Amino acid sequence: MVLRERISEHTYVFRSSMYARVNAGLISTPEGCVLIDTLPYPEETQEIANFVQRRLRSQVKYVILTHSHADHVYGAYLFPEAEVIGHLYARKLLLTQTKPALLKARTLNPVLADVCLIMPAILMEKEAAVRLGGATLIMRHAPGHAPDVISVYYREEKVLFASDAMMPIPYFVHGDIRDLRNTLRALAQVSPVEDLVQGHGDVLLRGEVKTVIETYLDYLDCVERHVDWVLAKGGGKQALLSLDVEDCGIPRIALEGLATKLHQENLVTLFLRKRKARQVKRKA
Repeated sequence: MVLRERISEHTYVFRSSMYARVNAGLISTPEGCVLIDTLPYPEETQEIANFVQRRLRSQVKYVILTHSHADHVYGAYLFPEAEVIGHLYARKLLLTQTKPALLKARTLNPVLADVCLIMPAILMEKEAAVRLGGATLIMRHAPGHAPDVISVYYREEKVLFASDAMMPIPYFVHGDIRDLRNTLRALAQVSPVEDLVQGHGDVLLRGEVKTVIETYLDYLDCVERHVDWVLAKGGGKQALLSLDVEDCGIPRIALEGLATKLHQENLVTLFLRKRKARQVKRKA
């Protein structure tokens, strides 16, 4: 069952109970609704569709896909009348990465048999806005977790949807640590913000936002310092993975216990990228 939370007068958050506490957002207006991401499994996103139709007696006019990762896009096909919005990079990533992953996932999980990837018809690059029924949604490019991530700011109700640029453990395996740092700093400057919806996990209140962003930035600094130290010492995998996620300020239980796994993937990814860069520099 999906957890539904009303965080402001016209804003709802739906949280997956089936995978990694993924969040989807819904903004209701007199002219229809805007859905920000979908949930990982069709039955979860169907609960959102039912809520819109039966409780709000409305329909979804726009679906904003904040990035191309499977856990945020699989349910878009359940809103065939909606216009789908995404970043300029999203179409390529959906076709080259998400689609092959879906084909494989279908063989392992029958509940995904009917999932059909929907390509964004409206593309944005750096910044764009959607206006519907008195609601103004400002979309901004927010790379780092992935190249195509966008954040969405609901101006009238001061709600910021940060997508996976903010999640209980920063994760840059499909993106870039420097971009993620810059994005986090940019998100900290968005004002005013009453609520911040992370891509996964709890909604942050106004007084928590800057402290949590600082925690995430400290985590990234901790990871990079350790990787640089291991490279300088000529260390290997054992030395690399000796840094526990809690040494960097993130609880092991974060993201339903996935924190350690994601942390180790961050370490390995950054190590391999930096080692390759050093090798290229030596050859130059």
